[in-house]
Amino acid sequence: MFDFIKKLKKSQTNGWIVGLFKKPAPASPDESDRQMLARVARQFFWLFIILFFFEDLLDFAVEIVHSVFEILHLLIEFIEGYIEEILEHLLHTDHHQSETIIVNAVLLIGMYGFYRFVRAFPRIVRRLKRSCYAAWLKYKRNKLAYWQALLPEQKIKLTAAYLVGLAMLLFWLTL
Repeated sequence: MFDFIKKLKKSQTNGWIVGLFKKPAPASPDESDRQMLARVARQFFWLFIILFFFEDLLDFAVEIVHSVFEILHLLIEFIEGYIEEILEHLLHTDHHQSETIIVNAVLLIGMYGFYRFVRAFPRIVRRLKRSCYAAWLKYKRNKLAYWQALLPEQKIKLTAAYLVGLAMLLFWLTL
């Protein structure tokens, strides 16, 4: 019944499509020319997709953030309604008094959270700077080690592949 799926998985056409979405292996000097070209082509493909669909991707990200905030707002309203009901029954307050108690409590909690954030902000920034710098150094060292391990012919082929990809991308952007 599902023979066509098995045939599709084994077909050559499916191979390059699956290759676009699989996680690329880290670059190594032992990879063949074909693997290197496939890795570079995959990078330029994703760069092309991001540039081509930039506005749509941005709209999608904004819609996701908007949906998260809507769900969060509904959750807060739900919790506030329950707290209001509890306050009205326990303290025998009316709607306005319950709202005032909830707002004051939320303001106090928010001010305390803001105070803690302001106190921790310099520490967070220092840690973030250190982490970014360490990640950048690691990336640079990996790329340098990869480049130094390549043979001169491989360096020429890699440079040519990136130049052809960049030329095609610039040609597409100037159309």
